Amino acid sequence: MFRIGKAFHLLHVVADLDAVDAWYDDVFAVRRFVRNKMKPAMRKASLVLIGDFVMEPAQPLQYMSGWEKSALGRFYSRYGPHFHSMAWYVDDLAETCARLTERGIRLFDMVGHTVTQASPKDGAIWTHPQDTHAAFEFAAVPKFFIDPRLQPGWSDAFARDEHPLGIERASHLTMLFRDLGDARKVYEQALGCEPIHEQETAGRRRSVFYAVGADTIVEAAQPLSPTSPEGADLARAGEGIHAVTFRTKNLQRAADHLRSKGLHLMDDGDAIVIDPKDAFGTVLRFTEGSIPNDPR
Repeated sequence: MFRIGKAFHLLHVVADLDAVDAWYDDVFAVRRFVRNKMKPAMRKASLVLIGDFVMEPAQPLQYMSGWEKSALGRFYSRYGPHFHSMAWYVDDLAETCARLTERGIRLFDMVGHTVTQASPKDGAIWTHPQDTHAAFEFAAVPKFFIDPRLQPGWSDAFARDEHPLGIERASHLTMLFRDLGDARKVYEQALGCEPIHEQETAGRRRSVFYAVGADTIVEAAQPLSPTSPEGADLARAGEGIHAVTFRTKNLQRAADHLRSKGLHLMDDGDAIVIDPKDAFGTVLRFTEGSIPNDPR
């Protein structure tokens, strides 16, 4: 069985990378360790750290002929700014490719070519979102840049102890499913993950939480109402990544900081949410709560 490791990044498709980079700087005081163009994929992107969690805002290169036919271009043309895919490191990319292919999951390279056997030149593979009900990337540790979190002496103390958001870690990702039976096929059968908790928010969603890899919790959520935030997102953008929730040391202090930046907030039970219109189409939640049976 292949082994999923540390979370690599959450990709956020954007219309204007400069504007989004400036926003991440202003609101989160991120550490940016990559900003580049990848012409074969017709995109440019950054990798920014929010505590120990990496976001990748990525913009299609709309000046290039045929950009709308690229993987990112097709997604942007259909859904606009939105979360796109989640990436994890794996120890053995060839083994990962073999095991996922055995389970009937279609895989592709960066430019959309089908992959059935990963070679040493392949730095990453992507799943077909119809097979995993969200797009996943599995990657070897990159050779063309340095991930600060993998270096000796790495610390996320600034985000936790000094920044007013007080982010301790990414609590969990919320993935939308029309049927939780499909979630069990993906996370339990294909990825070999263990469910750690189940819950229902009355009239809104039914959820199963999974421990994925070394440090990720995924909430597989089935909307129960078409007018709920999850139901509306499912109707608009289909199954996939709906939200990321950050655990904060002090929710009131975090809310005060976000409002000081002119952001509109919405209450969401034990969490607050930045209005997606202010967050470039993403759902960013903050909570002091914890997930039962969280193994981290």
